[in-house]
Amino acid sequence: MERKEEPEIVHNEKQEPLLLEIQSFLGAIEGKNSIVVKAQQAVNVTKIAEAALLSSQKGIPIYLDLK
Repeated sequence: MERKEEPEIVHNEKQEPLLLEIQSFLGAIEGKNSIVVKAQQAVNVTKIAEAALLSSQKGIPIYLDLK
């Protein structure tokens, strides 16, 4: 009698995004991988977050000129 193989169980566990970001950054510093987010992208995200906060506080739109 031929034995059937058991199907492989795939665990699709989600990892915490901030942890993945930190691990990626540390890996880039150590030379294990390349930088995923460029410096200018990080600056733009910070500007957008600050503008969103200011807009919600003042109740007016904030316009940005991003590079």
